[in-house]
Amino acid sequence: MKCNYRFCQRELDPNVHGNRNYCDDECYMAEKLERAKDNYAETKKTLNVFKHVEKILGLAYKKYGSEPFSASVLRTENMNWSIMSGTTEFEGENFHVVGAYGYLVYNSNKVKIIKL
Repeated sequence: MKCNYRFCQRELDPNVHGNRNYCDDECYMAEKLERAKDNYAETKKTLNVFKHVEKILGLAYKKYGSEPFSASVLRTENMNWSIMSGTTEFEGENFHVVGAYGYLVYNSNKVKIIKL
């Protein structure tokens, strides 16, 4: 069996504990650090997408207010429809929340944005 540290891959001593995954504590800590860096990069990427969507919604809100408008406006800005931080109910309708804005997509391909 080989060491699980991505930059080591040395063969493990067969006389050492059978469940061991790393050559030594240094390899274990180095791999733990690499995983933390990977997690941070993924979190930062998601946060940047979140900020981008919030900016798109903010600009559309400034232009259209809370009046419904065509969803194609947001599509041209590469809106990521899967990003949201929650939902909220406003005037009997459920809005997807992204930062300081909520949006609702109607079946008629119209979008309504509210500022929270």
